[in-house]
Amino acid sequence: MNPVIDHLAAFGGRPALHSASATLSYRELADRVACAAEEFGPVRGIVQIEARNNAATVVRYLGALSAGHVVLPVAAGRDHSALVERYRPDIVVDDTGVHRRGSQGHRLHPDLALLLSTSGSTGSPKLVRLSERNLRTNAAAIAEYLGISDTDCAATTLPMSYCYGLSVLHSHLLSGAALLLTDLSVTDDEFWTLFRRHHATSFAGVPYTFELLERIGFDTFELPGLRYVTQAGGRMAPQRVQEVAELGRRRGWELYV
Repeated sequence: MNPVIDHLAAFGGRPALHSASATLSYRELADRVACAAEEFGPVRGIVQIEARNNAATVVRYLGALSAGHVVLPVAAGRDHSALVERYRPDIVVDDTGVHRRGSQGHRLHPDLALLLSTSGSTGSPKLVRLSERNLRTNAAAIAEYLGISDTDCAATTLPMSYCYGLSVLHSHLLSGAALLLTDLSVTDDEFWTLFRRHHATSFAGVPYTFELLERIGFDTFELPGLRYVTQAGGRMAPQRVQEVAELGRRRGWELYV
């Protein structure tokens, strides 16, 4: 029995991950996660994953978690040598594959599941430690507050290496909802084509996201499936919040700050 894989498999043929080229059901996702867990192996270590908003990242991330490893998601395409030197991951996953660095001799707390980066005043790489219980209860609280159900579909507007972006993944997979995986910007027409095609119901934004939306005339967009928009990742001016909330009221969706 594996709680992560069993949870995914329980949603059967419901859509789990949409992309521009394919859709994976929960059953298919569970099978791929099981294979990834076997690939990482049972010897517990730190797995650093260069995260992109695609199915391969989701599969490897969940595979490492389900195998009991401690996962360290990092932004793709950047220099992570300082993190590697300081935290000595046992396995590094990037665009070229899975790279085993041998046992680094870590003494890992049994509750530890995830390491997330944060900015530090000294400029040195700092990580926040999270347990499996942290992830599960946070996802459940978000899902309850937003009323996420298995008919929802969230578009990924933020990277999965960022706690806000990762929380969207957790809360939707916990609820049997779908994710529209894309690294496209909200300023890209193709993003909104995919949004409409897969009947996405929500997206998340930081304050800068809403600046971009204003530039592209978001207030004129026809998005009949949109149910709500969330905002975090920094304080947005109260006047701006009021304007976006009023737009939502006119268009039939809610803003959660």
